[in-house]
Amino acid sequence: MTMSDDAPVFIVGCPRSGTTLLQRMLDALPGVAIAPETHFIRRFWFRRARYGDLSSDESYARLIRDVVAIPEFADMGLDPEAFRDAAFRRTRGYGELLGLLFTQYAAVNKARIVGEKTPNHLLYMQTLETLFPLARFVHIVRDPRGVVNSWRHVPWSTGSVSRDALVWRRYLATARRRPPRRRDRLLTVRYEALLAQPAASVQRICRFIGADAVNDVTDDVVTGTVDVDREPWKANALRPLDPKRLDAWGSELTEEQIAQIEAITWVEMIRWGYHPRTTRVKLVGGAVRAWGDEGWRRLRSALRAAKP
Repeated sequence: MTMSDDAPVFIVGCPRSGTTLLQRMLDALPGVAIAPETHFIRRFWFRRARYGDLSSDESYARLIRDVVAIPEFADMGLDPEAFRDAAFRRTRGYGELLGLLFTQYAAVNKARIVGEKTPNHLLYMQTLETLFPLARFVHIVRDPRGVVNSWRHVPWSTGSVSRDALVWRRYLATARRRPPRRRDRLLTVRYEALLAQPAASVQRICRFIGADAVNDVTDDVVTGTVDVDREPWKANALRPLDPKRLDAWGSELTEEQIAQIEAITWVEMIRWGYHPRTTRVKLVGGAVRAWGDEGWRRLRSALRAAKP
């Protein structure tokens, strides 16, 4: 199977779920190139009114200028002038411009399968599917306690365990409610399986995206599209795989923090196959600390919703 810029692979997931690790592992596959975070939907698609009618050379040039100016464009090793020239020879449109990024990135890397990794594109899979009807989505899912624990070490955390847990819940609920219309275009991969059984996980992804099967998975490949100086919180994803980190949240979070996370994410945790360890009595306390006086009512509603 040959893929092109018309059928990109999007790696998506709640931030800190392991999307950079997955990008690194897929980049190591022959004939596969996964571009860094373009945030194309947030940066450009949502600002369509700002750019106006793209039939205007001035409007289109402004959009192209802003695409070329993102730091990830330089990380991809693309030529700004070549990109501008090619863009003006193409049909004008947002999907066409993102597709051009894929085409040129594939050419630079001599890849036949190309895509990108922007975690929050998880929220906009149906929009991307409209732009790229043949797109494939690899959704990486991670235990909310691990995600929230990881968020404590990044500068863009909300600063609150309970609010970070709400972010995880929103992402996973959106993924469940608004998946791609073509369900066969979505593959869900568990972060825990990726660390514990990397070879089997990558083989499964290879079959899904049409990549050549690999007999071994190396963990010493560092993708050149990750700038650790600019984004130091991604450094762990470039280190050797360490399954021991899977349960680090159990010793690094307090019991009160765990109770708050589980009270907030309870229903989605169960639906995605994770098991709360907090007793229901402690969950009430976690819910009250997370939501105040509304805590018990919200938790009771969540417990009812979780029943078969």
